[in-house]
Amino acid sequence: MTCEQAREIPIVELLKHCHIHPRYVRGQDHWYLSPFRDEKTPSFKVNGKLNLYYDHGSGQGGDVIDLGRQLFRCDTKELLEKLGSDFFSFQPQHVKETGLHIHRNVTQAPDQSPIQITGTKDLGNNPAITRYLVSRRIDLDIARPYCREVYYQVGDRNYFAAGFENRSGGYELRSEYFKGSSSPKDITHIERGHKSVCVLEGFTDFLSLLSLRKPEPVRSDFVVLNSVNMAERSLDILRNYRTVFVYPDHDAAGNRLLEKFEHAQINCVDASGIYQNYKDLNQMLVASKQREEQVKQQGLKRSRGLRM
Repeated sequence: MTCEQAREIPIVELLKHCHIHPRYVRGQDHWYLSPFRDEKTPSFKVNGKLNLYYDHGSGQGGDVIDLGRQLFRCDTKELLEKLGSDFFSFQPQHVKETGLHIHRNVTQAPDQSPIQITGTKDLGNNPAITRYLVSRRIDLDIARPYCREVYYQVGDRNYFAAGFENRSGGYELRSEYFKGSSSPKDITHIERGHKSVCVLEGFTDFLSLLSLRKPEPVRSDFVVLNSVNMAERSLDILRNYRTVFVYPDHDAAGNRLLEKFEHAQINCVDASGIYQNYKDLNQMLVASKQREEQVKQQGLKRSRGLRM
């Protein structure tokens, strides 16, 4: 079996063959308990349409080859032999690619990142990236100082995404079709000389907080973890602040994040009460903007009725 043939194997079928079944399915997204660690809340997602996976717990993702090498603890050559053997007997199925931006991970050398940044631009040049941020109700004027349009290669294919830089020069990458990061993976520390700091899991939550507080500025420094698994790297920084406001997701990972900070004796305040009816800040932002739009539409309808 070749790499191209292997990538046509549905990831859902590979996991089923390994007796790994989804806990629930929403549209094209199949949610699993991670096959790589013990957990009670599914954080491992497979998109059946794109045939890609993303592990929210580790911040890693890719295609069926990337997953297979981890599942069977083997290199690419051994994996292809396994997938082509009578024991597996997979019949590759063609996966149709749709949309502007479909990420496919590729086989790479152990010391080489699969994502190679080729360039960046200011926000506003790429309509697809702008549409993605608008769909998350992120204010573009707020996002511009912190985000870039990032253009990158995976193998011989070119892609783009909204990018948020970490302190080591890597980027968190988000688009309609992809959630991932370039190497090196790290936290982002935004210093403004304040004695308090806000800690957020990801940059969409960071930008959502700023958007929700517009036009009043948030008088605080910021640490964006870019993954809850990066929390350990933030501890030395957080100990230098008088007060640490934490904005965790309302899920098991968010609870573990608070426990980690408390165990490390960080003087933290759980600030998630302001979005207690939502999973995270961005979900609250989207809901509030949708309500505003509905009120405006109702007002327009009433004004038109009066003119009649």
